[in-house]
Amino acid sequence: MIIPGTSFASGKANLDLWKRGLFYYGPCGHCAELISFPENKDRADFSEYGYGDYLDYCTINLKGPKGTAVTLFGLNNFRTERGYLVVVKEDDKDIEITDLEGFSLRTWTTVDSEAGGRYSAYYLPHLNFKALITSIQWGKGPQSGSSH
Repeated sequence: MIIPGTSFASGKANLDLWKRGLFYYGPCGHCAELISFPENKDRADFSEYGYGDYLDYCTINLKGPKGTAVTLFGLNNFRTERGYLVVVKEDDKDIEITDLEGFSLRTWTTVDSEAGGRYSAYYLPHLNFKALITSIQWGKGPQSGSSH
Protein backbone atom coordinates (compact mmCIF):
# COMPACT_ATOMS: atom_id res chain seq x y z
CA MET A 1 0.00 0.00 0.00
CA ILE A 2 1.38 3.41 -0.95
CA ILE A 3 0.85 6.39 1.34
CA PRO A 4 0.43 9.64 -0.63
CA GLY A 5 3.23 12.22 -0.53
CA THR A 6 3.04 14.90 2.10
CA SER A 7 3.15 17.94 -0.19
CA PHE A 8 3.47 18.75 -3.84
CA ALA A 9 3.56 22.13 -5.53
CA SER A 10 2.20 21.46 -8.98
CA GLY A 11 4.86 21.50 -11.69
CA LYS A 12 7.70 21.97 -9.21
CA ALA A 13 8.87 18.42 -8.39
CA ASN A 14 10.94 16.31 -10.78
CA LEU A 15 13.04 13.15 -10.48
CA ASP A 16 15.98 12.59 -12.82
CA LEU A 17 17.22 9.00 -12.90
CA TRP A 18 20.69 8.64 -14.39
CA LYS A 19 22.05 5.33 -15.68
CA ARG A 20 25.79 5.14 -15.12
CA GLY A 21 28.41 2.49 -15.70
CA LEU A 22 31.71 1.49 -17.19
CA PHE A 23 30.72 2.50 -20.72
CA TYR A 24 29.43 6.00 -19.94
CA TYR A 25 31.99 8.78 -20.21
CA GLY A 26 32.57 12.30 -18.98
CA PRO A 27 34.09 13.80 -15.84
CA CYS A 28 30.75 15.03 -14.51
CA GLY A 29 29.03 11.67 -14.94
CA HIS A 30 26.00 13.34 -16.48
CA CYS A 31 26.91 12.12 -19.94
CA ALA A 32 25.00 8.99 -18.97
CA GLU A 33 21.47 8.05 -20.04
CA LEU A 34 18.68 9.99 -18.33
CA ILE A 35 15.00 9.34 -17.66
CA SER A 36 13.07 12.25 -16.19
CA PHE A 37 9.86 11.84 -14.18
CA PRO A 38 7.68 14.90 -13.51
CA GLU A 39 5.78 14.93 -10.22
CA ASN A 40 2.74 12.70 -9.87
CA LYS A 41 3.64 10.77 -13.04
CA ASP A 42 4.21 7.26 -11.68
CA ARG A 43 5.90 4.70 -13.94
CA ALA A 44 5.01 1.07 -13.24
CA ASP A 45 7.63 -0.24 -15.67
CA PHE A 46 10.43 1.45 -17.57
CA SER A 47 12.49 -1.70 -18.18
CA GLU A 48 12.42 -0.93 -21.92
CA TYR A 49 15.24 1.52 -21.15
CA GLY A 50 17.49 -1.35 -20.07
CA TYR A 51 17.85 -0.29 -16.45
CA GLY A 52 18.24 -3.89 -15.29
CA ASP A 53 21.85 -4.39 -16.48
CA TYR A 54 23.98 -5.56 -13.55
CA LEU A 55 27.05 -3.71 -14.82
CA ASP A 56 25.30 -0.36 -14.70
CA TYR A 57 23.73 1.47 -11.78
CA CYS A 58 21.41 4.38 -11.15
CA THR A 59 21.80 7.71 -9.37
CA ILE A 60 19.14 10.38 -8.87
CA ASN A 61 18.54 14.11 -8.67
CA LEU A 62 15.31 15.24 -7.02
CA LYS A 63 13.82 18.72 -7.24
CA GLY A 64 10.76 19.97 -5.41
CA PRO A 65 9.51 21.62 -2.24
CA LYS A 66 9.99 20.32 1.28
CA GLY A 67 7.90 17.18 1.77
CA THR A 68 8.23 15.94 -1.82
CA ALA A 69 8.42 12.15 -1.62
CA VAL A 70 9.23 9.46 -4.19
CA THR A 71 9.72 5.69 -3.95
CA LEU A 72 12.02 3.71 -6.25
CA PHE A 73 11.36 -0.02 -6.64
CA GLY A 74 13.65 -2.84 -7.78
CA LEU A 75 10.77 -4.51 -9.63
CA ASN A 76 8.08 -3.33 -12.02
CA ASN A 77 4.53 -2.56 -10.85
CA PHE A 78 5.81 -1.12 -7.54
CA ARG A 79 6.60 -4.60 -6.17
CA THR A 80 8.96 -4.78 -3.17
CA GLU A 81 10.58 -8.24 -3.51
CA ARG A 82 13.80 -6.72 -4.93
CA GLY A 83 14.00 -3.82 -2.50
CA TYR A 84 12.87 -0.22 -2.54
CA LEU A 85 14.03 3.22 -1.48
CA VAL A 86 11.80 6.01 -0.17
CA VAL A 87 13.19 9.57 -0.38
CA VAL A 88 11.51 12.55 1.32
CA LYS A 89 12.89 16.08 0.88
CA GLU A 90 13.45 17.95 4.16
CA ASP A 91 13.93 21.39 2.54
CA ASP A 92 13.40 23.17 -0.78
CA LYS A 93 16.94 22.62 -2.09
CA ASP A 94 17.66 20.10 -4.85
CA ILE A 95 19.18 16.79 -3.78
CA GLU A 96 21.53 14.34 -5.46
CA ILE A 97 22.01 10.72 -4.40
CA THR A 98 24.88 8.86 -6.04
CA ASP A 99 24.81 5.76 -3.80
CA LEU A 100 21.26 4.40 -3.71
CA GLU A 101 22.38 1.56 -1.42
CA GLY A 102 24.27 3.70 1.13
CA PHE A 103 21.59 3.92 3.83
CA SER A 104 20.82 2.22 7.12
CA LEU A 105 18.61 -0.77 6.53
CA ARG A 106 14.91 -0.71 7.37
CA THR A 107 15.05 2.55 9.30
CA TRP A 108 14.66 6.24 8.48
CA THR A 109 17.97 8.07 7.93
CA THR A 110 18.35 11.85 7.51
CA VAL A 111 21.12 12.86 5.12
CA ASP A 112 22.74 16.03 3.79
CA SER A 113 22.79 15.70 0.00
CA GLU A 114 25.90 16.09 -2.11
CA ALA A 115 24.02 18.91 -3.88
CA GLY A 116 23.29 20.79 -0.64
CA GLY A 117 19.72 19.79 0.21
CA ARG A 118 18.59 17.63 3.11
CA TYR A 119 16.42 14.52 2.86
CA SER A 120 15.26 11.44 4.74
CA ALA A 121 15.44 7.94 3.28
CA TYR A 122 14.06 4.51 4.09
CA TYR A 123 15.82 1.58 2.40
CA LEU A 124 14.69 -2.03 2.11
CA PRO A 125 17.80 -3.68 0.63
CA HIS A 126 18.27 -6.19 -2.14
CA LEU A 127 21.44 -7.40 -3.83
CA ASN A 128 22.47 -4.84 -6.46
CA PHE A 129 19.32 -2.74 -5.91
CA LYS A 130 20.91 0.28 -7.61
CA ALA A 131 20.98 -1.67 -10.91
CA LEU A 132 17.45 -3.09 -10.63
CA ILE A 133 15.29 0.04 -10.39
CA THR A 134 12.37 -0.53 -12.75
CA SER A 135 9.45 1.50 -11.34
CA ILE A 136 8.92 4.75 -9.45
CA GLN A 137 5.94 6.08 -7.59
CA TRP A 138 5.48 9.54 -6.15
CA GLY A 139 4.78 9.45 -2.43
CA LYS A 140 6.02 7.46 0.53
CA GLY A 141 6.31 3.74 -0.04
CA PRO A 142 5.33 0.69 1.96
CA GLN A 143 7.94 1.20 4.70
CA SER A 144 7.24 -0.12 8.17
CA GLY A 145 8.12 1.41 11.47
CA SER A 146 8.20 5.19 11.68
CA SER A 147 5.28 7.25 10.46
CA HIS A 148 7.77 9.82 9.12
